[in-house]
Amino acid sequence: MITKNIYYQVEKKYAGTRLAVIGILTFLSFLLFGQSGSEVVKEMFMISMILAGLFLFSMLHYAFLVRYPQRAIGIRKSVVVLLDLTVLTLLVMMFEQYGIYFLPFYVWLVMLSGSSFGIGYFYTSIIGAALSWVTLLLYSNYWSGHYDILIAFAMTTFLVPLFYLKYIVRMHAKNEELTEVLSSTAKDARHDELTGVANRKVYKEEIRAAIKSREFFALMFIDLNKFKVINDTHGHHIGDEVLKEVVRRLTNYLGEQDFLARLGGDEFVILTRRKKVFLPKFVEKMEREVIGKFEVEGVTVPIELSIGISTFPDDHRSEMMLSKFADEAMYIAKKDPDRFHMFYEELTEEQKNISN
Repeated sequence: MITKNIYYQVEKKYAGTRLAVIGILTFLSFLLFGQSGSEVVKEMFMISMILAGLFLFSMLHYAFLVRYPQRAIGIRKSVVVLLDLTVLTLLVMMFEQYGIYFLPFYVWLVMLSGSSFGIGYFYTSIIGAALSWVTLLLYSNYWSGHYDILIAFAMTTFLVPLFYLKYIVRMHAKNEELTEVLSSTAKDARHDELTGVANRKVYKEEIRAAIKSREFFALMFIDLNKFKVINDTHGHHIGDEVLKEVVRRLTNYLGEQDFLARLGGDEFVILTRRKKVFLPKFVEKMEREVIGKFEVEGVTVPIELSIGISTFPDDHRSEMMLSKFADEAMYIAKKDPDRFHMFYEELTEEQKNISN
């Protein structure tokens, strides 16, 4: 699944970089563990295992992020921030006097989480860092005795990101604007510009997915009768209003199990998963809802439909033949003045030859 949300793209890049860095650190820790003296074997083993666990989590996190980009967004970001701070705190505690070299990473994590995840996670990381320092003061004999160093770094961790905060806010404002533009562009690429319904590209995706599911569905090709006359007589702007009114009437009638798209011009398609036994009444009621007079800019014009219907898998199992059969049924319906719709299975051999 591809998402146009710029925050997701930034998050994914961050997760990939984080995975690579932790992988390198894990490898180096095991390398040093193999070369360390007996007096530090236990500490190096613990550090290696902590980093290995973090690396395993990072792989699972990245896989989840790629597979389910829209799921548990807030939870997965918060977990990464708090887990990194927890591991950092354990390392500072274990290294004791050498842990001072890890303290700048608190500032780095706070700033990085704010820039990569959003302003809310900037505050989450600061709260997490504060809890980490309290933990060091309460459970580390070394750091409780060197609280002045810890307080100095705590103040730095608070103050440095505050100078950075204005940049983070400005950057995320741009990200939100870019996300909106990308979402709008994606919608334009998949929707008909005039009516707002799905376009031919989305219809192709929908019918292929329906065929792949192997469940029954009906394909309806719809053409507006006398539409060319309306355009020629009253102008294309009236014709456009007619198309929008047809979509409005269809949309008001159709349900969640029905898919509507505009193929172009005055041609529409409906894919419905309603049971076959209900189709005749469904189509007849749709005709009553849509067909009728329409008044626009002081002009009254008729809205009439011709509908051709083929069914999967009864009529055929391929997209090409289902489309062909629905089109043939629509052609016969347009020729018959006494009806507005026709099922392909109702066509006689003579009618099939005529449509061909």
